[in-house]
Amino acid sequence: MTFPNDHQRDLEDEVFKTLSHQIRRDILRFIGEKREAKFTEIKIAAGIEESASLSYHLNALALLLIHEEDSYRLSELGKDTYKLMNKIVTYSASAAILGAISRKLGATIIANALIWASAVFYMHIVEGPLQTLTLGVFVSLFSVSNLILYSITQDTKLR
Repeated sequence: MTFPNDHQRDLEDEVFKTLSHQIRRDILRFIGEKREAKFTEIKIAAGIEESASLSYHLNALALLLIHEEDSYRLSELGKDTYKLMNKIVTYSASAAILGAISRKLGATIIANALIWASAVFYMHIVEGPLQTLTLGVFVSLFSVSNLILYSITQDTKLR
């Protein structure tokens, strides 16, 4: 692994400092989605009343934007930063979904076990104790389905 040199560190610091403000991240997202935006569109989308305030934020985003005439678009570094921001949002959403699934899997395993136990009990009552083949199949299906749920539970705990 190589460590960044001073110039790379300075650029990295500048980008992260720029992204530390929510309004700037919102502006970057807006321009990234539109591909190109005019000053007034950005001002409205960001909910900024003062033009001077928007100018300040746009100047802070100078590394990530290209300003031509009256429109703004993302620079190459801005495009990469925009992609990274989208990946972070996607990752956050995925982590939230996995968290919700892992919280509900315990109850799902219990419900699954109860359903299969009820089916095994029902087959035992309806077909009688001599139908060991049917009982064996149901017990096997019960075991497999709960093993699958258990493995999903373990997998989501690792993430």
